[in-house]
Amino acid sequence: MHSALLKSGGTLSTADLMVMAAQGLYGTPYVAGTLDEDPPREVPRLYLTKTDCIIFVETCLALVKAVQAADVDAPQFPAYALKVLGMRYRTKPPYSYGDRIHYTTEWIRRQKASLKDVTLDLGGEVYDHPIHFMTSNSSSYKQLADADNVPRAALALRKIAEAEAQLAKEPMTYIPSDKVAEAASQIRSGDIICFTSSVEGLDISHVAIAFVEEGRVGFIHASQAEGKVVKDRRTIAEYVARPGSKISGIKVVRPL
Repeated sequence: MHSALLKSGGTLSTADLMVMAAQGLYGTPYVAGTLDEDPPREVPRLYLTKTDCIIFVETCLALVKAVQAADVDAPQFPAYALKVLGMRYRTKPPYSYGDRIHYTTEWIRRQKASLKDVTLDLGGEVYDHPIHFMTSNSSSYKQLADADNVPRAALALRKIAEAEAQLAKEPMTYIPSDKVAEAASQIRSGDIICFTSSVEGLDISHVAIAFVEEGRVGFIHASQAEGKVVKDRRTIAEYVARPGSKISGIKVVRPL
């Protein structure tokens, strides 16, 4: 998959490369918690053999950006690794859990050279949805649960609280669920689709890569239900409209 991307890196658009990277990961097993296998230590982990939804999108974007900047005669994995780690952490090594970018909204905002949020351009709107899920539910996270007693956990919790406060300085945007079908015609293959959450304090619950085929605005994602990376049978609008999904709408982010 990587060699095919490399050969096409100079001839295909970023959107086409995103789709190619996503298709190259078809069948990759979905494994929840892939970055948290050895708490409380924070060990940088890079996988092409298992994934979750955000790692899937992160991997595709990192592969594309590494290929676009590639020297074809140089080893490619180090460039890919640097791209991933640069997207995943807000600091240089040594990394810590508190330095990892946990909210997709922050991940998007920090990739301004590589991503453009086109949500408002597609008919989206600003809405009031403060982000505080991790600090409000810290006892559910192994790395944060002992913050009252363990200095490392207390520091991580403080850094995450600071990140949440920083996110609150910019407005949240989304396309409400009842307007997604209307906006879908403006979505392009390769766009990153972020399914916004109605859960209090949580910004985005799932991410995918749009795949438009014969007018059908579908998507490729790491599906927990299917247990692997798949091209979903539903359109984006159908996925949002599922009863009881707790999806409030979508953000659309365009790789540059």
